[in-house]
Amino acid sequence: MKKILLISIFALSIFYIKAQNINFTNLYGNNASEPENYHISNTNVGFGGDWGLDVKWWGGVKLKSSLGVFYINKWGNVGINTENPSATLDINGTLKTTGDINTRDIISDGSNSWIFHTPDNGSTQLYIAPRLANGLFDWAKQTVFNNNGNVAVSGKLEATEVKVTQGPTADFVFEEDYGLPTLEEVEKHIKEKKHLPEIASAKEMEKEGVNVGEFQIKLLQKIEELTLYSIEQNKQIKELKSENQILKEQTQQITFQSEKIKSLESENHQFKSLLNRIERLEKLEKQKN
Repeated sequence: MKKILLISIFALSIFYIKAQNINFTNLYGNNASEPENYHISNTNVGFGGDWGLDVKWWGGVKLKSSLGVFYINKWGNVGINTENPSATLDINGTLKTTGDINTRDIISDGSNSWIFHTPDNGSTQLYIAPRLANGLFDWAKQTVFNNNGNVAVSGKLEATEVKVTQGPTADFVFEEDYGLPTLEEVEKHIKEKKHLPEIASAKEMEKEGVNVGEFQIKLLQKIEELTLYSIEQNKQIKELKSENQILKEQTQQITFQSEKIKSLESENHQFKSLLNRIERLEKLEKQKN
């Protein structure tokens, strides 16, 4: 009976502990030889006056659920879903945030590593460059983004489609008051300058580069001018064809008349020969009489 009573009192005491809040200042590990390094405490030191929780465990702290783990090792590295964090923060999974991530550089992992670098010198540029085999970065192959929207690429730029918005276009060439230079003027300019009018020379392009949008419009302007020259030449060709047809018809008429004249001349010659024979016959007849 005494034993049953003790068991009942013990069970009630456990129920009481489970059913009540436990106020503590320090909880130490069982048989902890260094309480300073093995404790869980409530504290207001270092929390700006607010009460907080101080967890200090010499070998690290691990919070583990059935599907994940949050681990802080003894060197201060934090691992999420990994118990072997190799960096200050090592996440095995996807990082998602609704706020900003403030950092100096972002370096991608793996053998094909790249750096996203913003210099801390007042620069307003973002540099992207690949990593070299020696661990440094190949800045000769960098891509630079400026905050004004300009982009500088150190190398070739390849794309399936490039759209350049530039205005105005070159349709002013088709206005009635456009001063289309004559082909003689174009020929003179080419002989003197060795390039088309209003188009930069090869030396200027090598020195200053080429604005793709402006250059395309200039090329379109020259194509439209060439179209006008072709239209005018087509008109002249049609006029020449018409004149040539008239000349052909006149030539045919002249040929016909010439042949007719020759025929008349032949008939006239035959007629003359006939008259001569008649005259001779008449003479002979007279002589007989």
